[in-house]
Amino acid sequence: MKSSTWEHLLSYHSTEIVQRKLEKCYEQLSYNNASGLSYENCYRFVYYLKHGENFFLQAAQSPPAIQPMLLFYGVSQLLKACLITIDPEYPSTSSVLAHGVSSRKRKKQQYHFLKDEIKIQRNGLFSHVATKLFQIQSLESEKCSMELLLKQIAEMNEVFLFHHSKINFIDVELTKDQILITEDTAQLFHLSSQRLAEYLVERFSYSLATEMDQHHVFLKGDTPMATFNCMPFSLHLEEGKYYLPTSRDTFSKMPELLVHYLLLYNLSMISRYETEWWYDLLLSVSNDDYPFILRYLEIAKRKIPYLVLDFLKHTL
Repeated sequence: MKSSTWEHLLSYHSTEIVQRKLEKCYEQLSYNNASGLSYENCYRFVYYLKHGENFFLQAAQSPPAIQPMLLFYGVSQLLKACLITIDPEYPSTSSVLAHGVSSRKRKKQQYHFLKDEIKIQRNGLFSHVATKLFQIQSLESEKCSMELLLKQIAEMNEVFLFHHSKINFIDVELTKDQILITEDTAQLFHLSSQRLAEYLVERFSYSLATEMDQHHVFLKGDTPMATFNCMPFSLHLEEGKYYLPTSRDTFSKMPELLVHYLLLYNLSMISRYETEWWYDLLLSVSNDDYPFILRYLEIAKRKIPYLVLDFLKHTL
């Protein structure tokens, strides 16, 4: 990227333009008094966005020991900015103010971050964002392992390859907002390109394009390709390519913004309450958790603002 995502997000720091865009959003969503709601929320939107940016900029200048806390609070603020583009009355009840997820209170001996799990709660910010922004309502009580979550982020592929000698993603070609499914890609799943494409259409928001031949099938999204919600694909931000997990078991059930929220929640809880384990990891670099976590934090600092910007471009 020639300029930082934060520079692009500066365009949304004008309450005048944000008020007009929010009003248009609320009208399309059939809210009464769209004009009044947009005026009430334009300042909140800008403040959430700016507060999130400050957390991220501070994280970039801080030691890794406290970065998870700053990034978690940062992504929470950015998601709230996204929320009020869809839900002008947020927060309408106190039940949406909690984090909406929980982690193990005490870490067991021989604890490894990649094997840890996090549980999704019925109420709270996480579930509210999942429902309002992504129309996902079936995540309650699900447990997600950190390893599985990390495997849904394309930039982590190199780390898994180095440490586990396993490729978790294969790149796919994107042409005019259409994804090319080749026979080589499909063979990883022991399917034909046509059957793999049909499998993705059945489970995700894609349809078969009319353009295809014996060895190639094209998928098109219900809307133009949106990076913030392109599951099970993931954009590798550094390479500018889209990747598909090499196993159906690791196909994501949630957009990547939610994956980052879960990872950063757990890391922030560890950095706050598991101080001994956390500093053992950071100072002794004694196991594989160290490179996975440090690499992830670097990705999160760049990827989350990019995904938020993409959401706002498609929404406002």
